[in-house]
Amino acid sequence: MPEQPAAGPVTERGRRTRERLLEAAREVFEERGYNDTRMSDVAERAGVSHGTVYVYFESKQALLGEVVQALLSQIGDYLRVGEAGDPATRISEANLRYLRVYAQHDRMLQVVEQVATADPVFAQVLADFRARHVARVAEGIRRLQTEDRVSDALDADISAAALSAMVEGYARHSPGYRADDVHPTLTLLWLRALGLDGRITAD
Repeated sequence: MPEQPAAGPVTERGRRTRERLLEAAREVFEERGYNDTRMSDVAERAGVSHGTVYVYFESKQALLGEVVQALLSQIGDYLRVGEAGDPATRISEANLRYLRVYAQHDRMLQVVEQVATADPVFAQVLADFRARHVARVAEGIRRLQTEDRVSDALDADISAAALSAMVEGYARHSPGYRADDVHPTLTLLWLRALGLDGRITAD
């Protein structure tokens, strides 16, 4: 993981200051990118002194690490889909959620991706997040296989990784897309890849 934030005050005022710094940092990272952001920029945006930033975060890497941790936690919570409904409905909702949340946070995700190309710590953070997401998808595919809805000839792990990469790749390389417009096609590709489209119609 990235460097841990420096210990700071635990008062309510201190917590508010820390949250203000994180909000300011995200804004500045999104506007300027990681390399061109200085701790003084974050301090100025948050309306605090330069030294105050270091009370809470010992380095720019630690500050970005906190921003990324909060971002991925928020995204991970949003991506969880319940077990109610038929498989096609669950897959459609999952794809729509992914596309919406990626579009909402696309600039910050671009910044993290850029940092990860040069920083193995952040590369691992992203890899772990993707691995958890793919593992959840693979678990869902295995469940459909036990229900005889998806062929056992498909490797669940490979299928989950490939299908997830398709949606992520589209989101990353298609700026300005409208999630509601593109998710039906991506969902149909999922269903046909898993052999679910005909069965769903029959059900």
